Amino acid sequence: MRVHAVINSRAGQALGVSGEDLASKARAAFEAAGHTITSDLVEPAMLSAALDRAAAEKPDVLLAGGGDGTVTSAARRLLGSKTALAILPLGTVNRLARDLGIPLAPDAALGALASGEFRKIDVAEVNGEAFLCNSLLGLPPKISAGRQALRGRPLGERIRGYFALLKTVIASRGHLDIAIDGAETERKRVRVFSLAVSNNLYDEKPGLVFSRKGLSDGKLGVYIAKPHSGLGLIWVLARASLGLWRGDDRLERLSASEVTIMTRRKKTLRLSNDGEVVRMRTPLKYRVRPAALTVLVPVSEDAR
Repeated sequence: MRVHAVINSRAGQALGVSGEDLASKARAAFEAAGHTITSDLVEPAMLSAALDRAAAEKPDVLLAGGGDGTVTSAARRLLGSKTALAILPLGTVNRLARDLGIPLAPDAALGALASGEFRKIDVAEVNGEAFLCNSLLGLPPKISAGRQALRGRPLGERIRGYFALLKTVIASRGHLDIAIDGAETERKRVRVFSLAVSNNLYDEKPGLVFSRKGLSDGKLGVYIAKPHSGLGLIWVLARASLGLWRGDDRLERLSASEVTIMTRRKKTLRLSNDGEVVRMRTPLKYRVRPAALTVLVPVSEDAR
């Protein structure tokens, strides 16, 4: 394979690995497996331009080294092309890497990918903008915006900021009045505290990070949280992390291949799409694009 790696030079710092080391390890792993590889090690401000150049070169594989935002940004450039996406997980959560069974340790991830196989997965989109994991509205975008503002700050400042953010979440009382079209029922009007639209359904198993085993089922998951406060939302999420998704009338799940979300008063809403905070005009039109992205993943147990 002809591989081009784009590595966020800041992403691996939390792992105690320099960007230069990551680029060297990537080269060694893929060359040892008989592939050719070139790489760009870039600062975050130059990441977008580097991904544009890499996609334009049309390699067999674009290896994106970074967090969920970097991965989604790379994937958007590859839709409709023959280039596959490979993920070197260097972020905090690494949602898609976990779902694809990619090891989170860089050395193990590179070794598994260099001898990996190709797989087609679904891509979701809202108003034409692609996302791979989830799109959140209500309280979560405020949390995401707060976390983004704290990135790169000194440790003490980040700790104080996270405590302040937690207090804001607990004290929050805001709700959204929305209508949902296209799910399992006819138009549904609900008053929500938070709403998540996932690319395929969550497994509803215990875990701090909600996982998806199915990434090619052609379905959106719509998760409606209806607590009365931020503290109530924390309780709902805590129950879900324990695998207690059912039996709580404050959490409702729907599914569909296309969903439209409308509001009466607000012309724009703030969303968090794979952790990236954006504003979009309503109505919000969600859909699944089946098998729209090719990814490089570790060889499955069945194929070994």
